[in-house]
Amino acid sequence: MSEARVLAARMRHSKFDGANGARPRKLLQQILKIASLLEEGSSEEIEAAHKQFLKDLALYEFGMSKIQVVADTSMREVEAYKSLQTEIQNEMEKTSADIEKLKERVAHERVVRKNKEEYTVLAKTVEHLPSRKQTEKDKSELQDQLLRLEEQTSAQHQKMELRKKQMLLLLHLAEEMKANLDDDDDQLEQMAVSGTSPLPLPPVSPGDVEMGEAQA
Repeated sequence: MSEARVLAARMRHSKFDGANGARPRKLLQQILKIASLLEEGSSEEIEAAHKQFLKDLALYEFGMSKIQVVADTSMREVEAYKSLQTEIQNEMEKTSADIEKLKERVAHERVVRKNKEEYTVLAKTVEHLPSRKQTEKDKSELQDQLLRLEEQTSAQHQKMELRKKQMLLLLHLAEEMKANLDDDDDQLEQMAVSGTSPLPLPPVSPGDVEMGEAQA
C-alpha cells in the first residue's frame, strides 16, 4: 500500500472536524481524490487537484486564523472579566470591612453619646444639690437639734418621774390623814359618850409643809 493510500485511510477513519464541518470534509475528499489520481490519473489532473486543494486549504487556514483571532479575543475578554471580577470581589470585601468598622464606630459613638447625656444629667443634679460646706453645716445643726431634743426629753422624763413620786406621796399622806381623821372621829365619839375632853392635834412636820407647798 502506498503512502497516499495510508494517509487517505487514516484521514478517512479519523474524526477530523473544525469550526465549520463542511470545509474539512471537502479537504478530505480532495485528498482522497488526489490519492486516487496518483494511481490512475494524469499529471494534469493531479496538478489541478493539488492546486484546488492548496486553494481550499488556504481558505480553511484563513478561516481558522479568523476563528483563532476571535478565540484569542474571547480569551482576553474572559481574562479581563476575571480580573474585573477579582477587583469587584476585592472592592466588595473592602466595602464589607469598612461597613463593619463603621458599625463599630457608630456603636462606640452611641456609647459615648449616652455617657455624655448621663454625665449632663448628673451634672445638672449636682448643681441643684447644696455644697459640701453647707451640707456639713446642716448636719451639725441637725446634730445640735437632736442633742437638745434628747436633753429636753430627758428633762421631761425626770420631771414626770418627780411628779409621779410626788403624787404617790400625796396619796399616801391623804390615806394617812383619812385614817387619822377616822381615829379622831372615833375618839370624839368615845369622849362624847364618856364626857372627857378631846385630845390635842398632832404636830405638823416640815415634810408635810413642803408637800403642801409642792401640791399648791
